[in-house]
This record gives sequence, structure tokens and C-alpha cells, in this order.
Amino acid sequence: MHTDPPSAPAGAPADDARHQRVRDAVRQLVAEQGVNVSMDAIAARAGCSKQTLYARYGSKQALMHLVASEGMAATRLPPAPTAASLRKALVTFAEDHLAYLAEPRTLGTARLVTIQAQEFPEEVAAMYQNYVGALLDRLGGWLQQAMRRGLLRHDDPHCAAELLLGMIVGLDFDRQRHLAPHRDTPEARSRWAEFAIDSFLRAFAPPASRT
Repeated sequence: MHTDPPSAPAGAPADDARHQRVRDAVRQLVAEQGVNVSMDAIAARAGCSKQTLYARYGSKQALMHLVASEGMAATRLPPAPTAASLRKALVTFAEDHLAYLAEPRTLGTARLVTIQAQEFPEEVAAMYQNYVGALLDRLGGWLQQAMRRGLLRHDDPHCAAELLLGMIVGLDFDRQRHLAPHRDTPEARSRWAEFAIDSFLRAFAPPASRT
């Protein structure tokens, strides 16, 4: 059973220069140190006080959740699926997600977090929920809308979302982690994205209407 992560105070964040410095500091430190990042280190890297961070974001957990949510914004989906936009929206989502996974910082963070899983199990589990879990929930909700509109066959939307994410990622992230040849160009990733989405849409095509 998942619990909702704490929310940041209503007055934070804003897309201002200070918040951008804090966000960049968190991402840099997690890539360098993994999940065991202190508010002192974040404050020092961002050039502000620890008290400012607590006043603005409430807690380290809330700050980490906020930065994770913003990091996944690159893989956003349109507000509502339509027959005309369904395939294009999913292909764009797949391309964005593959591009995010191909970033050196993403790969480095994944390797570091895997190493730290035994030492910091709660923090690693929270990072999973903030990134993958949140993305899975958001994609499942979007697919549920498409099912309700008759654009996809009715099924468990969260199982469909998990299947879709697996089809999109394939083995390429594992290839990168093991330094094996992988899809290292936008063109190669786009071809795979289209293949994965077309395969998914065939598997979840709505039943043909009877006349």
C-alpha cells in the first residue's frame, strides 16, 4: 500500500532563480552521492541556509519529491487522449522517456542508487515511488481515460501502464548499465518508440463495432 508523499508548503516552489539553484543542487548531489543527501549539503550547494530550505519546502522528503516530480515533467502527456492524438501523444511520451533514460546523469544515479539499496532501503524505496511509481500512476490514469473513451480496449489501466513502460524501455537501459551497444541516437530511439507504441496499440485495440 502506497502513501502519498508529503506536499511542499503552499507558497513554494516558484520557478525563480533560487528554486532553480535548489533543484539543480539536489539533482547534482543525488547523482554524486545517491540517496543519502543532507539538507546541509543541499543548502551549501545551492548557496542558501538550511533554515531557508525548511521554511520553503517543509522537509527533505517533500523537497526530494518535488524535484523528482519536476524531473519527470519531461515525460508529460496531454490532458486528455483523443482519437486523433492518441498515437502521436504516446510516441512523444516514449521518445521523451527514452531520452531521459539516456542522459548520463540518469544512468549514473541509477547505478549509485542500486549500490546503496541495502544501506538505505527506505530512501531508495522512496526514490522509486517518487520517480517510477509516480510515472506509472500518471500513465495509468491517462490510459484509463483512453479506455473510457473507447480508444483502447477496457482492461486494468495500471497493468497496461506497466506493460507499456516495459515495452518502451525494453533492454536498452540494461545495455547502457552494462556498457553494451545500445540505441545511442535520437533516431534509433525514435524508431524503437514507434515500434513499441504501435505494438501496444495493436494489443489494446478496442473491439471492432458490430453493425
